[in-house]
Amino acid sequence: MEQEICRKVMDMLDHNEYVQILGIKIEEISLGHCKGKMEISDQIKNPYGALHGGSLYSFADIIAGAAACTYGNNVVTVSGNMNFLLPAIGLDFVYCQADVVRQGRNLAVYDVKITDETGKILDNANFTFYIAKK
Repeated sequence: MEQEICRKVMDMLDHNEYVQILGIKIEEISLGHCKGKMEISDQIKNPYGALHGGSLYSFADIIAGAAACTYGNNVVTVSGNMNFLLPAIGLDFVYCQADVVRQGRNLAVYDVKITDETGKILDNANFTFYIAKK
């Protein structure tokens, strides 16, 4: 059942135009966990040549939301707090991992880290989702 749900989540993301525009690919997904990568293109950089904060926030939200969906429900973002620690500049890809902190009946909380190719943490975040039943 878990594998079927994870396949459905991946299929949903594979066919989402916004996910495609951002260049996001899922690398692994399991119950309460998701890891992905995002290709850095000129279209999602800020005027200073770094990856735009909005792109990073969207990346974190999408990966955390995918992890929250692995429990078989639809989710919508209630809140997200992100700390931009280091600029994503001069990179080809950034990586994001989201892990469950708490999966409740109505709310789900996820811890998120965005790193460079070497594993250096660029951003950390915390997202809360409302669980909308199937």
